[in-house]
Amino acid sequence: MTRDFRTRCRRATRTAAVAVLATLISLSVVTLPATAQPVVPLAPGTPTAKPSASPDATESPEPGGREASPFQGPVGGESLAELDKVIVDPDAAKEPPDVDVKSYVVADIDTGEILAAKNPHLRLPPASTLKTLTALTLLPRLDKRARYTAVRADADMEGSKVGLEADRIYTIDQLFYGLFLPSGNDAANALANASGGMDTALGLMMDEAARLGAYDTHVVNTSGLDEPGQVSSAYDLALFARAGLERPDFRKYASTLRYDFPGRNGKTFQIQNLNDLMTEYPGAIGVKNGYTTKAHHTLIGAAERQGRRLVVSLMRTDSPSWEKAADLLDWGYSVAGDITPVGTLVTAKDVTQAVEAQTAALTPTAGPNTAPAEAPTAGADGATGAPTVGAAPPVDTTVAVLPRALQRLPLWIWAALVLFIVLASMRVYGYVRSRRQSDARTRAVARG
Repeated sequence: MTRDFRTRCRRATRTAAVAVLATLISLSVVTLPATAQPVVPLAPGTPTAKPSASPDATESPEPGGREASPFQGPVGGESLAELDKVIVDPDAAKEPPDVDVKSYVVADIDTGEILAAKNPHLRLPPASTLKTLTALTLLPRLDKRARYTAVRADADMEGSKVGLEADRIYTIDQLFYGLFLPSGNDAANALANASGGMDTALGLMMDEAARLGAYDTHVVNTSGLDEPGQVSSAYDLALFARAGLERPDFRKYASTLRYDFPGRNGKTFQIQNLNDLMTEYPGAIGVKNGYTTKAHHTLIGAAERQGRRLVVSLMRTDSPSWEKAADLLDWGYSVAGDITPVGTLVTAKDVTQAVEAQTAALTPTAGPNTAPAEAPTAGADGATGAPTVGAAPPVDTTVAVLPRALQRLPLWIWAALVLFIVLASMRVYGYVRSRRQSDARTRAVARG
């Protein structure tokens, strides 16, 4: 009886352990996609890095911005260093309109020529115009068909939202619509999570800003909400718009007026583009508006007329910001082609050449009479005179999200896992004990 009882106990324990393990595995497979982000492959690019420490001030009168710039003088041209005055060709047939804007840039998107500017490198809070950098950074890295399950932190974001609900599944494509049209801070947080977490997203954004020459920008979140140290400039915002409008997907999101967003019970609700320039200005093609208490109203506006595309970026102004952007765009179209540019929007190629020249200047030369090279100055024509350098070799990177997903497993699954471990330990203990008893009986018989 004792042996039969032990046999039945072992069989019961084994059956229970197998059942618990199978249940745990099945529940894990079912639960993980509903509580965690998918593993999203990153496109080839530069290795990610955590953002540097935030600046002490959220506003700086210094036109040069960060020390990381490889250019000598202000990025885009020496004249862009002037403060608190409108920078424009003195021989222009017509001066820019007198708009109540702390900082702005008016530029040609295709040539990069800056037609006029005011405090272009002044570092100010960007509000939701920062979402252009978020999109520009993550669009090439996230599969728009991938599914993402919103978490409570997304739904609890403050400020403007698209209306994400925790535990509801959305596609990356839908999140980008939510980022652009209603300027959803919840969508911005979700996209950061989908890219591997906020730290990863911020590191990528800082890398992208440096790649484009946006050295006035420092990011603390992906939404543009006010936080100490989060700054950008009208010059940098123009860079983001110009780079973004080169991408068809960016143009699509930035110019969409209405979109049916998924809601409850399989229904949808309509979201609308909050950028009034899109509906009020003929030929408008984007890009993004913003507002916070510290930033006031900010706006990046772009338009196309008769084959010419212009962009205007505004920082720290009052509502309605679109009217001031419209006045500056009208002026730009009236003088474009007949005005001497005061600077240029640098390109990623200009930045690469400047970095290469700077590196060469710091490298000891073999000849004793060889003069060291100087770091290039990005003048009004954007030329640096440095040799062209290829892009960095691609890096195959994958975002790992499993540890974070495991941390969000329900408590009862962890309890089941503990029960399984206990049962398995009992089974092992019983097996070892029975073997020892059997060996002892064998030795006793041998001695007898």
